[in-house]
Amino acid sequence: MPVTSPRTPLRALVTVLTVIVLALLAGCRQEPEPPPDPNAGIEVAGEVGRRPLVTLETPLKIEKIVTTTLIPGEGAELADGDAVMLAYIAFDAVTGEVVEDSYGSEPRILQLTEDEAGPLYDELLGRTEGSRLLRLEPGSMTVPDPVVIVYDILPTQAVGTPLEVPETLPQVAVADDGTPTITLPEGAPPNSLTIAQLIRGDGPQVQAGESVTVRYVQMAWSTGEVLDSTWGPGTLPVTIPLVDRIPGLQDGLVDAAVGSRVLLVVPPAQADGTDTVVFVVDVLAVTSQSDVSGEGSGS
Repeated sequence: MPVTSPRTPLRALVTVLTVIVLALLAGCRQEPEPPPDPNAGIEVAGEVGRRPLVTLETPLKIEKIVTTTLIPGEGAELADGDAVMLAYIAFDAVTGEVVEDSYGSEPRILQLTEDEAGPLYDELLGRTEGSRLLRLEPGSMTVPDPVVIVYDILPTQAVGTPLEVPETLPQVAVADDGTPTITLPEGAPPNSLTIAQLIRGDGPQVQAGESVTVRYVQMAWSTGEVLDSTWGPGTLPVTIPLVDRIPGLQDGLVDAAVGSRVLLVVPPAQADGTDTVVFVVDVLAVTSQSDVSGEGSGS
C-alpha cells in the first residue's frame, strides 16, 4: 500500500489558492486613466480668417505651453524665411477677458526667422497656411495669469477659383516659388483701365477708403520691365490705404474679394502719366472702419 505524504494536499491547496488570487487580481486590475485634456473647457467656432467665437470655462489651469491644430490648412507649408501673416485673439485664462485682438486691424506680417518669429518659430515651421491653432500659455513674471490664444495662419497668396483671361490681355503664369510672371501680348495696350480676375476669392469685398493687404507685381508695358514686386526672397505682403494711390490701382481693387488675384492694365492717365502699367495683385486682407470699431468681420 503506497504511503501518501501529508504535505501533498497542502501543496495542492496552495496552488489552487494562488490561481484564484491571481485571477481575482487580474479581474480587479484597472486600466490607466488617460491624461487630462489640456483643451478642456475651451470651445472655438468660426471660419479661418474671421474673428472666432471662443467660449472659456474660467478659471482655467494651464501648467505648460500646449499648441493644438483646430483646423488644418490646405495652403503652402511654411519654411524658414517665408512670409507669414497672422490674425489672433488672446484671453486671460482666469478672468476670460480679451487681452489682445488683431482681427479688427491689419494682420501681423513677419518673416519666418528665429529672430523675428521668436518663440513662435518652431511652432510655425512646417505648418500650412489656412490653419487655425490654439495655444495655451502658463503665467509668467510679466504676465501672471495664463493665456489662451487662438490664431490663424492666413494665406500669403490668392486662394480661390481660377478664371480664364482673354488672349488680348497680358497672360499670367506662376513660377515655382509662387511669383506671378507676366507675358505681354502683341499690339498696343488698352486705352482705358482694364480689369480681369485671374482668381476669384470668396472673402470680404474691398470698399473705397479701406486699407488692403496685398502682394503684387508691377510691370511697364512699353519695356516689359518689372518696376516693383513684393514677391521673392526676403519680401513680405504690404498693407496700403486705398487713398492717394495710383488712381487705376484704387479703382481696380474696389469690389475685389479677399483671396482674389486681379490683373489691372492701367493707362498713363491713371498711372504715372508716362506709360501703361500692368499690375497683378493678390488681395489678402482688408481692414475697414467698421472693423476698427469692432463691428466688422475682421481680416
